[in-house]
Amino acid sequence: MLPFLMSEAAGLVRVIQALAVFVLLASFAPVVLKGAEPRIVALHGLEAAEVRQQGFTLPKAMKVHVYARGAGLRGLRHLGPAAEDSPLFAYGWILNAATREVVWQMDGSNTKRNWEYRIADQYLDLPAGSYEAYFANHGFGQSLLFAQWTRNIDRRALQAQANPRPHGFLAAFGADDASLLRHWGEQVGNYGMELYLPSGDPREVATFEAPLRWNHVAIALAATADNGEWNQAFHVQRQVSLHIYAVGEGSHRRMNDSGWILDAHTRTRVWEMTPGKAQYAGGARKNLRQVETIQLPPGDYVATFVTDDSHSPADWNAAPPCDPGLYGLTLSLPKEGDVSALSLRPMPDSGPVMAELVRVGNREDRIAGFTLARTQAVRIYAIGEADDDEMADTTWIEDGAGKRVWEMEPKRTHHAGGSSKNRCADEVISLPKGSYTLHVKTDESHAYGHWNSAKPRDPEHYGATVYAAK
Repeated sequence: MLPFLMSEAAGLVRVIQALAVFVLLASFAPVVLKGAEPRIVALHGLEAAEVRQQGFTLPKAMKVHVYARGAGLRGLRHLGPAAEDSPLFAYGWILNAATREVVWQMDGSNTKRNWEYRIADQYLDLPAGSYEAYFANHGFGQSLLFAQWTRNIDRRALQAQANPRPHGFLAAFGADDASLLRHWGEQVGNYGMELYLPSGDPREVATFEAPLRWNHVAIALAATADNGEWNQAFHVQRQVSLHIYAVGEGSHRRMNDSGWILDAHTRTRVWEMTPGKAQYAGGARKNLRQVETIQLPPGDYVATFVTDDSHSPADWNAAPPCDPGLYGLTLSLPKEGDVSALSLRPMPDSGPVMAELVRVGNREDRIAGFTLARTQAVRIYAIGEADDDEMADTTWIEDGAGKRVWEMEPKRTHHAGGSSKNRCADEVISLPKGSYTLHVKTDESHAYGHWNSAKPRDPEHYGATVYAAK
């Protein structure tokens, strides 16, 4: 009897939803017929993209009418800290294109519920300047009494997930993954945002493709995919002021999607995105942004940005940052006179391999010898596992007398991607003429081919490689 009643209840819900859609369309008709207010921005088509955006420039201070239809879980703001990530899972906002700061955003305080939707309908007084309008829909959720269900909407997998059969206990309430995906498909076509001009000539409002590219951008590493790495080598002829704008993912403990700048010769990180300096970037709490200007002396450098296996413009598994189009690392030169001092270079090769112990598995103790005919700089690139303040899988170099001349130490390593215990050492040292032995030793777990947690970003080099530094 209970399954039958559940089925009947689910059918009744579908009827009510159909009536709700009819009423909603009827209520939307007056907005569509606003002939007195010309439209300057329209953001729709969320079926195929998680984020839609459009830039516009106001030649003078003007009043703008914002009408947006999004969605969110009922009572989400009262569920505690975890619910603060995103009160709405379909919502819009407006950025100042020059400052990259939010000037307006849909939330629970400026929207009204209309059946399954949240409606924003208000007038904004905006100063002259350039702006970017965004609308995002990263997921879908439903509520029933005191319970709530959500799921990520990965548009890359929609075709593979097409027409799945509802199953399980939650299917009786329309709350299993298949039902949520189907309900999202019924509603997503109604999500979107439009901007109207109540007064003034709309021909004065120019539009542009967002994000607005500011002046003197030297390097733009756009992180567009999961498990990605983007690099750009560059040369600085004399000291310059370098403005850094980085948007990534992380927590108070470590960065998951982040960037850095290396001195190409010493392998020292002269700048790095860190949890201590990065600030909240809007959307999900894990979205972080680091903005600063540094003085960069003459030299050769490599800028890098990396992403992990989730939460990027390829698929936001939580609310995207407020500046999603600039996810990654952007370097610019705020001083006009510095533009000619920075030039892009091809990525340098690693140099000849002098010794290599890679793809090292569990319980291995491997060695490789090498000889230097003269005093020489060598680069050591090693990946291993760290357990708190000690290396569980470690690397060291001994001279001909058996003395350790270099050793991998946790405090001199960086996160190697994947699990937090994956560590990477990348150093350049000078060694005198003589014979040397490279050692790599691993413990009983978490090594190449036998990962007990997320593997490092460069698993094929697990172990160590010694290069002849240039």
